[in-house]
Amino acid sequence: MSRLLKMIPLRGWPAAFAFVAVALLLPPLAWAGPIFIGSVNDEAAAEIKRFLPFANYLAKELQSEGIDQGKIVIAKNVSDMATFLREGKVDIYIDSAFPSVVAGRLSGSKFLLRRWRRGIAEYHSVIFARKDAEINSLEDLKGKMIALEEPYSSTGYFLPKVVLAQKGFKLAPKTDVSDSVAPGEVGYVFSLDDENTMLWVLRKKVVAGAMDNQSYAKEAKGNLPSLKVLEQSFSIPRQIVNYRSDLPPKLVARIKKVLITMNQSEEGKKVLKRFDNTTKFDELTDQAMARLLKLSKHVEAELGVQ
Repeated sequence: MSRLLKMIPLRGWPAAFAFVAVALLLPPLAWAGPIFIGSVNDEAAAEIKRFLPFANYLAKELQSEGIDQGKIVIAKNVSDMATFLREGKVDIYIDSAFPSVVAGRLSGSKFLLRRWRRGIAEYHSVIFARKDAEINSLEDLKGKMIALEEPYSSTGYFLPKVVLAQKGFKLAPKTDVSDSVAPGEVGYVFSLDDENTMLWVLRKKVVAGAMDNQSYAKEAKGNLPSLKVLEQSFSIPRQIVNYRSDLPPKLVARIKKVLITMNQSEEGKKVLKRFDNTTKFDELTDQAMARLLKLSKHVEAELGVQ
């Protein structure tokens, strides 16, 4: 307000009252400045390069709302991203379901849309083992070691963990595949990527592994006939668009419209393709929202919230 108003003294009125009177006659200020798009990644330079064309397109389409440019904010982890959302340093955050739910729980951010990434709207986890292993069901995993991807992977960590926890299994984190596992628990180690998970199972470093269904088919390659799926999870959105909770409703509505209609123009299609082969953005269905709420309950336990 101070950028636009000067105190106008009125005869017989203190200057402070005059300022308030003038302020009440003026419409509220529109948004002015950049829109900040957030992502979590260890490789900031590469992630900025990936996101920048998308951020520039969004900013251009939001000029009528006072947006003058798009900027990328890279966090090292989801906890930092939640802080950025809570402090207003990030306006829009795009990620897979698990970190999106965690960020929402920690920051109050809201779900906006679903992102179709590389032609995929939804995916699920599979827990798999070698056919020649003496593992025929999840029950056979007790006292054994499995490989998961990394702590914030939706399908390579969280969904498999949810599946096992729902069935009453006690999971125990380990630091190495050679660590001992108690008879009544299922030990797990992080492989750090799906390729490693597949290799560790094929080379018998672990008895089972978990990843999303698309990666399972891709990483197995010619070894698919020698593998068996022990269990699969329910499906979740491939990725989620979150927005910080105090973003102006009018701006949120405009962002939503811009994203949903991106795939309807040639320029929008080109930007989507450059953005990790994004197919489109669309509404989160009631079924998808129900599954995300289901995840939220398990996130509470993961974060140790009572």
